Amino acid sequence: TKRPELEQEALAARRTIGDVIDYAANEDKTDQMMYVTGINCHPDTALADFTIVKKRWHKEGGRLAYHGYQSFREGEVDADTAHKIGVELAQELWGDRFEVVVATHLNTGHYHNHFCLNSVSFRDGYKYHDTKEDIRRMRDVSDAICRRYGLSIEDRPRIDQDRRRNYREWKDQREGKVTLRRIVKADIDAAIAYSRSEEEFVSVMRSMGYKFIIKTETGKY
Repeated sequence: TKRPELEQEALAARRTIGDVIDYAANEDKTDQMMYVTGINCHPDTALADFTIVKKRWHKEGGRLAYHGYQSFREGEVDADTAHKIGVELAQELWGDRFEVVVATHLNTGHYHNHFCLNSVSFRDGYKYHDTKEDIRRMRDVSDAICRRYGLSIEDRPRIDQDRRRNYREWKDQREGKVTLRRIVKADIDAAIAYSRSEEEFVSVMRSMGYKFIIKTETGKY
C-alpha cells in the first residue's frame, strides 16, 4: 500500500492537472467551451482519462502533464481558424500517441491556443520528453500550418535580440497577451491553492515539471 504522504502527493498532483485543464478550458475564455477539443480524450473527463492511462502503465509519478500555448497576431485570425490551427497542430505533433486538450482563449485581443498534454502515452506507456528537438519540431510544424492559412510567421530570435526580450515581455503583459511569465504564475497559483505547506508546494510544482534552484548561506546551489 502507498504511504499516506505519497497518496496526498498524488492527490495534490491530480488536482493540479485538473486545475490546468480547467484554466485552459475556462468557459469565460473559450466562449462557453465552444472552442475546446479533446484529442484521444473528452474535455469534460480529461483528468479522469489522463489518470486512467497513468494507472494502466503504472506511471503516476514524475512529470504528469505539459502545458503549452500558441498565440497569433491581433486581428490576423478569427476564433474558428485559431482553434482549427491548434487542433491540427496538436493532432500532428501528438495525436498518434497522447491525449491532449486544446482550448482557444478569446478573452483578449490576441487569440491563443492552450494545450494540456498527458505525459504518458496511451498507446505504449512511454513518457513524453520535451527535448530541444521536440521544441524545434513544434515551431516548424506550427509555422508550416500557419503558412498554409496565409498567416505571418514570427522571425526566429537572434542572440542580439536578448536585450529587447524583457521589454517585449513587459509590453505583452501590458497588452494582455499570453506570456511565459503569465503561465508560470497560473501554475504557481494553482500549486498554492492545493498546498498546505512549503513541502507540499514544492512537491506539486515538481510534479508539474518545475525544477528548483536553492541558494544556501554558503553560496552553494
